[in-house]
Amino acid sequence: MCTPCCATESLNTTVLPHSTEDGAVSKDVPSQEAGSFSDSAGAEVFGCRTAPPAPSKEQSGELAPPQTVAPELTQGATDTATSFEVPITLAGTAEVGIGLDLAEGKSLRICRIYQKGCIPEYNASVSPNRQVQVGDFIVGINTKDADCTAEELVEKLKDGGDMRIAIRRPFEFTVAKLDKNGGGLGLDLSFHPRGACVKIRSIFEEGAVPMYNKTVSGDKQVQVNDWIVSVNGIEGPPKEMVDELGSSSIFDLVLARPANP
Repeated sequence: MCTPCCATESLNTTVLPHSTEDGAVSKDVPSQEAGSFSDSAGAEVFGCRTAPPAPSKEQSGELAPPQTVAPELTQGATDTATSFEVPITLAGTAEVGIGLDLAEGKSLRICRIYQKGCIPEYNASVSPNRQVQVGDFIVGINTKDADCTAEELVEKLKDGGDMRIAIRRPFEFTVAKLDKNGGGLGLDLSFHPRGACVKIRSIFEEGAVPMYNKTVSGDKQVQVNDWIVSVNGIEGPPKEMVDELGSSSIFDLVLARPANP
């Protein structure tokens, strides 16, 4: 995969493991070639089974429902905490019950919550302030360390069993009137064609975004692993957002990342 010059944005796409037609998770998914926007198989991961089909109820009896308990909040946190843990047990045909934005880098972004599964059942057992929401991030499993990569998190979810999912609320900010001035954004991007957002894989030395970063500090700077959730008011699908980035010269960007605990 070639690396573009630092004055232009890379619109490469990378596809991570996706669900197959029967709902089982496939591990053998090649990355798409640079510049490809194919909508071939791929999808809403972990809204489906995490194991092969189990015997019918007539063969095995009624299956026990997924186990969920109240979360353990991080030390010093309250009901409005930006960081908490969700304990679940994935066994048999148990479903996580969420759809994920998959892209290279750290964390997984929750883009859908389904009606059935461990997360929806957990949400029904806690107050709204402690419910998992669309836009939240999974930053760790059986650890509060936010350095886990997306690939590592996917593998841990596929392994199943007892787990504690570390959730972070999103920190969102807006970069208004970002002007390419005839150049590029200075970003290398990654996304799943059926996701909802675009992830920043790297930031080059030249371009509109690195120039913007020189004018601000702290949390307002665009960072590697940030998610672009809106481009000029367009909120997904990601290919439309990427097309807008390629065709327009001035942008209003809404970005998100896991909030600090």
